[in-house]
Amino acid sequence: MFKMIDVLDQNLVQNFTHSLNSPTELDELFCQSLLNVSEIELQNVIAQFFSQHDAMAKAKALELSDEAILRLRTGENLTQGTTLTHTSKIVALCLAEEIDALSKVEISEISSDYFV
Repeated sequence: MFKMIDVLDQNLVQNFTHSLNSPTELDELFCQSLLNVSEIELQNVIAQFFSQHDAMAKAKALELSDEAILRLRTGENLTQGTTLTHTSKIVALCLAEEIDALSKVEISEISSDYFV
């Protein structure tokens, strides 16, 4: 299985869970880290993501349009323009699932009503 912790910058991985709970420049740091990953590694991540049985539901939950999903599935220009934003959403979800970060995210009482 392809591991995000082996691909991304170690500092980013170490601070990922903390960054989910505090207002930081995680998006910028994450996108910058993706620019340092080889295109083939990103293509592998995207291919692995879409090979999951629930990939389309997850992609829709990430608010990816059908057009964005199609562009991602082709695996071209994953670090260009708006596709970088879409790539970062998938990579962040894969990393969060891999290190079980979602179970550690603090959700306020107001927001928790939506997850009941």
